Amino acid sequence: MKNISRIFILAIIAFSCKNSDSGNFTISGRIIGAPSDSVYLEKVSYDTKEPLILDSDILDKSGNFSMKGNATEQGLFLVTLNHIPAGIFINDGNAISLHINLDGFRLPEIEGSEATKEMYTFINAYRAKDSMLSGIYYQLDSLSTHAGNDTLMQILKNRGMEEMAAMNDNTKNYISKSGSPAAVYYALYMARATMQEAALDSLVTTALTKFPNHSGLLAFKTNLTKSGEASQGINNSNSLINTPAPDITMPDVNGKMMSIHDFKGKYVLVDFWASWCGPCRQESPNIVAAYNQFKNKNFTILGISLDDDKAAWLEAIKKDGLNWNQMSDLQGGNEAINAYHFEGIPYSVLINPDGIIIATNLRGPALQQKLQEVLQ
Repeated sequence: MKNISRIFILAIIAFSCKNSDSGNFTISGRIIGAPSDSVYLEKVSYDTKEPLILDSDILDKSGNFSMKGNATEQGLFLVTLNHIPAGIFINDGNAISLHINLDGFRLPEIEGSEATKEMYTFINAYRAKDSMLSGIYYQLDSLSTHAGNDTLMQILKNRGMEEMAAMNDNTKNYISKSGSPAAVYYALYMARATMQEAALDSLVTTALTKFPNHSGLLAFKTNLTKSGEASQGINNSNSLINTPAPDITMPDVNGKMMSIHDFKGKYVLVDFWASWCGPCRQESPNIVAAYNQFKNKNFTILGISLDDDKAAWLEAIKKDGLNWNQMSDLQGGNEAINAYHFEGIPYSVLINPDGIIIATNLRGPALQQKLQEVLQ
């Protein structure tokens, strides 16, 4: 049984329709290039570790499907193939249509959800900035191997800071203007990679003045408060920085036992993920880029999967190009969750050569920035 809620996946565009934040709705459409004919409608859960499956269908020969759902408020919903996310939408319409082509990198088409359209306008802008920052960090790494580039490196560092500030400003502006609490929740979730907790706290407080009863925003506020307490030592069970990394031993993809402590002597990013986790798969290109950039600098990555389906796990490794050591007990990751006290994935810890955790939950530009800092 999977222990972490499946959340979000990128790449959808929408069209406006009648507003309906709660009640019954239908999601229909077509999926081209689906690896499975079993399609599910799942609701993102903010406060539990189990997915909530609302309906299911079997794709016909043309890839068509139709499912029904019900909600008490505006939320985030996933269309999954055998529980692997294929699309996301917000239930601000009574009849929503989703068309996805999995054979190439194309943005799906959605009709019936203005909130989804607005959310992915934000997502596309965010991704563009994220790609630009990754390019800047790559250039910085290349220049660091040659003497006499101090001026150019400083220019690039300043540019990186400006781009990150612009990314954060875009997020703040989006949250202040959005009329969708579910889309605001998504934006806050993404902003964790580049914003300090104080800035996030201010944003979620602003959002709650507009949507005071939205369960997702309330849960985000609660989790942020807990995180702040942990960083201050109020909840030591959740504060791992500057502590020895707990060891975990699991089988690798070939069934051979492997442990975190096997990599002592290197900087190692332990990446907790799963094939069914949309945000994890979304983060994969960033992690691949970081691995390729720093793998020759006493750095490696160890993936720990929370999967319970070996075939889906291996397929995701191959498809996403995760060319580093991977291990999983294929039991949903209880051991990992208990050892590292995380409540959602993707989650990561960066361990130094002495086996001490020096950073947690590095994503997007924050990962590149931290690796650049410690591996120069």
